[in-house]
Amino acid sequence: MKLILIACLSIIGHIQIITPQSVSAKIFHPLSNAFAITLELGGTLPRTDYKIHELDIQGRLLTEYYFTSRSIHAFGLRLLAGGGFINGELFSNEPVYPPVSDKYRTGLFFIGGGLIYAIKLGYVIPYFSAIAAYLTFDPGDSEGNQLPGNYLNLYENESQLYSGEIGLKFPFSDIWSLNLVANINFSSTDYLDDIKAGSNKDAFLSFFTGLSLLLGGSTDIDNDGIDDDVDLCLDTPEGERVDEFGCSINLKTFNNYSYDDSKDRFIADGIFTDGNLICLQVDVFQELKKAKELQRKINSWGYQAFIFNIKLNNLLWYSVRIGYFDSLKDARIFREIFFKKTGLKLE
Repeated sequence: MKLILIACLSIIGHIQIITPQSVSAKIFHPLSNAFAITLELGGTLPRTDYKIHELDIQGRLLTEYYFTSRSIHAFGLRLLAGGGFINGELFSNEPVYPPVSDKYRTGLFFIGGGLIYAIKLGYVIPYFSAIAAYLTFDPGDSEGNQLPGNYLNLYENESQLYSGEIGLKFPFSDIWSLNLVANINFSSTDYLDDIKAGSNKDAFLSFFTGLSLLLGGSTDIDNDGIDDDVDLCLDTPEGERVDEFGCSINLKTFNNYSYDDSKDRFIADGIFTDGNLICLQVDVFQELKKAKELQRKINSWGYQAFIFNIKLNNLLWYSVRIGYFDSLKDARIFREIFFKKTGLKLE
């Protein structure tokens, strides 16, 4: 199970490398910055030295915290505590000495913590978790009496417990989620059934269903996919395409439009127009080389920049611009987003 924990950590690190949470990929994740309190009930199915494995009950309480996310991936920490029973019957068809109980039922209590990775896929959030816990157990018979080895203190009633878990979360409101969970639990003891036989340690499977209460998580009041703490436009019309800051921007491809250079005039805030189309000046230079360097940088960010020649006092200046927009409002919104995103200084 230690290998499972190491593998989970490696997967998390690998995902962080291949899917960087860049500004251009920001989307809404309902678990972002959320604190969750979860109650789950379910069953257990043991894998011990007994031949017949019976279904029994188990429950657990969890607290989780998810780090801030701006992508479909969310990572978190979890603490949990719980308990239940495992049981089975028919240790062997052969006579055994000293005699072994035909049935056993072991009470379990565990407390521990681990890591969780959750990925948002539409309205469903599959997740994977690795957990390490402290386990105490109390093997007994079908009537609740301690089994011989347990009664005689022939072994420690404590063990390490390692769990690998998969599950599905179904958020059905801003604060509630329905969960379906399955995990496999490996102990460091062979005495969960009071018997040490063979070389394998005892283990058990668990299945849960439960509810999570989500506190302090991200919200998205206009349902545009951008969580409200980075959404600059909280009233975007439903179904309208938005950028990573939640604003609808009508930025035309300038190759398809003709800007009338002779009518170029300044409006405000670095914004120019020819009376029909509107463009944004990012910076202006006297050296063409510097203008082209900025143009290449802006193009590499996914925008379409062009260089506009301006004559001032008989000197030629090179204005690096982005265009085109239908309205001054669109240009001003884009200007605020662009300079905040890129870190360039406002001119």
